[in-house]
Amino acid sequence: MLRRLLLPALLAVALGAGGCRGRSPGPPPERFVPAAVRAVVVVPETGRASRELAALHAAVSAFPGATAVAEARGTIAAQLGFDPLDPKGLAEAGVDARRGAALALLDAGGAPPRALLVLPVGDAARMDALLARLARERLGADLRTAEPRGTFSTVAFRRAAGEPIALAYLVTQRTALVSQGPGAADLVAEAAGLAPERALAGDAAFGAARRALGDAPAAIAFAPPGSPLLARAWPVRDGVALGLSAGPGGLRASAAVLLGPREPSFRALAGGGAAAALLARLHPEAQLAARWDGEPGPLGGKLVPMLSRADRARLAARGLDPQRDGFDLLAPGVALSLSLSPGLELTGLTEATLRADPLRLVRLEAVARVKDPERARAAFDRIAPPPRRPRAARAGAGSPAPGTWRIATPSGELAWRLDGDRLALAGGAPGALDALVARLDGGGDGFRAPTPAAGAALKGGLGGAVLDAQRLVAGVRALPEDAFGTGPSGFVVRSVVDRFLEPAARLSAVSLRAQLAEGALVLAAEVEVMPSAPQVRP
Repeated sequence: MLRRLLLPALLAVALGAGGCRGRSPGPPPERFVPAAVRAVVVVPETGRASRELAALHAAVSAFPGATAVAEARGTIAAQLGFDPLDPKGLAEAGVDARRGAALALLDAGGAPPRALLVLPVGDAARMDALLARLARERLGADLRTAEPRGTFSTVAFRRAAGEPIALAYLVTQRTALVSQGPGAADLVAEAAGLAPERALAGDAAFGAARRALGDAPAAIAFAPPGSPLLARAWPVRDGVALGLSAGPGGLRASAAVLLGPREPSFRALAGGGAAAALLARLHPEAQLAARWDGEPGPLGGKLVPMLSRADRARLAARGLDPQRDGFDLLAPGVALSLSLSPGLELTGLTEATLRADPLRLVRLEAVARVKDPERARAAFDRIAPPPRRPRAARAGAGSPAPGTWRIATPSGELAWRLDGDRLALAGGAPGALDALVARLDGGGDGFRAPTPAAGAALKGGLGGAVLDAQRLVAGVRALPEDAFGTGPSGFVVRSVVDRFLEPAARLSAVSLRAQLAEGALVLAAEVEVMPSAPQVRP
């Protein structure tokens, strides 16, 4: 039932009326939401959300296969009785687009959670008409009564006399509080009389999440510490906020993971590396580039325990410890690039075959610095013992000669070289390592981010990654026909892949950036859309 009324109404508010500036008097929506909320979506300024979502809707509607998205605007307008992307329509609904809105999910003492909708009122009479019409058309409740609750008077709608309340609302401080169900009048009255110290607006966790996300998001979803929704989600058990903003150029999403007592262990990740210069020497046609400028050791302390017991046992049987022989060896500033293997064959690609030969799927390059070259050499000798060289060929006294280690696979080789404290690794055809080393020594062009926003993700903070969508699409399209199999099954696989390639071809880049904020780990992602191709006129 919420889907029939409250969620479409919230979408209307989130879209808002474009072109509004400033804020009219009235408290923020979180003033009426209790801090002990299960989860809440806050739209700080509906006018801004309107401009961004309208532009995004127009851009996404042009994607191949996006007919449903293109039609969604008309469907929602039909449900609400006005177009929420039309500023005139929203004004006629009585909503003040210069202020914020919220949708909160509240605990109800063992009963199913209750929803509270907070709307900014620009015209009380028009707002009343909107809610009365929605109650009648969406809930079949056209009997209107006044329901006093303490010092507040609520407006309730029922299907008939003697039946439970279907919808109730009240207006206070130019804000409409709306809820559904038998307890709706009590719920909106409690929200109106909520003490400031119990409100989400003054909650420390919500404030920390808002500061971590900054002013960029046009909409924020928040689940506080202790929310039942986070009970089994241990990475975000101390609270999490998700921020969204959009425009004609794409979609931006950020997550602020509150750290609570875990913050010291995350502060240990900070390392001040400078992998951007190394990234610029990786393969110029790489489809994915990533960097880690934090401390690899503490990062391994968080990632290695996620390995399956079988994987750890398999490594231990070879005398290898991924923490000791990998993460602990590296200094801050690690650069990595990946691309699809030109010999990729989707048929027969299983977890077992990838474990035996990962180069069937990808080609890779990586560059890093090691903290202790001698310790690194000892670890590499355990991983891939080098062949014994004649005595005359062994390095003399002084600086040790560069060491090279290789592991052959059916699809190529994984090779790495340690020169001083510089570690270079390449996986692919024989000779890939030499090409990487030549670029590191100043020969030839390297990787360049496809857009300025993608380039920003490869600098600062803990780390970042960039997917060049155009190169990825080109790489898949360049695969030979037999890479997808033969016969009818191959045709089906190719058709499925093409279905994903069509919308992917409209993207320019997907980027991710990680950084630490006060009390939070912030992960920011951006999906960039290619500019629409100009129409050719006859």
